[in-house]
Amino acid sequence: MKIIDLKAMFAEFVGTTLLITLGCGVACAHGPNDGQTRLLVAMAFGVGVMAIAYAIAQHSGGHLNCAVTFSLVLGGVVPWYQGLFNCLAQMIGSVVGAIILCGVFPCEADLTRSLASNMPGEGYAEWRVLIGEIFGTFMLCFTVWECAVTPVGGCGKNVCLAIGAAVFVNVLILLPVDGCSLNPNRSFGPAVVSALRGCDNYQSGGMEALWMMFLGPLIGAAVAAGLQYPLAPNKEVFQMTGECGTQECGTQE
Repeated sequence: MKIIDLKAMFAEFVGTTLLITLGCGVACAHGPNDGQTRLLVAMAFGVGVMAIAYAIAQHSGGHLNCAVTFSLVLGGVVPWYQGLFNCLAQMIGSVVGAIILCGVFPCEADLTRSLASNMPGEGYAEWRVLIGEIFGTFMLCFTVWECAVTPVGGCGKNVCLAIGAAVFVNVLILLPVDGCSLNPNRSFGPAVVSALRGCDNYQSGGMEALWMMFLGPLIGAAVAAGLQYPLAPNKEVFQMTGECGTQECGTQE
């Protein structure tokens, strides 16, 4: 009998709601228009992911990202049914976070004019956006695998710091390209809610760009999961380090 962990679902819902409200909220308040404000947005997402992951990791693993969840499902760490429900909770949290932003920022005060929806920046073709999202999400998921999942990782309790840093540097790179998604549910809520909000000054394009914000991160997540097979530690590594982490030494091939 397959049992769904409702506590994990609720933790992912709360965490994603907080992430959208904080990260996209900083973008709405300051606008990612120059180096200074882009640094603020990158710090908001990076530090936000770090803090929220620390807060909910004991309940759900602190994915906050259905691409990360997808990667862990492909790698056999999370059961497919739990991953499916966690992603559903994340998507709902994304919408709720965007609705909260509507309550905080009136239309004219939102400097992104889209609730920080992801869409290609000026001069960036769709294929460039896809490459950026594939690369960025691969790096994020690879960091999760090598720091949080591997039984011989050396991060220990600093794992959320490493993951937050991975988000931070990727946001710095991809903000002018597409606003930096790395995360389908980071894009979903703001795009849907901004399209339904009806603000005259809002720019369109968030809904039309969602396919890129889903396809790119999911491909990057799949590549990161696939790399775990050639990189999986063997028994000799466990014997030398004396560490088994969250997995049993005897189960490794």
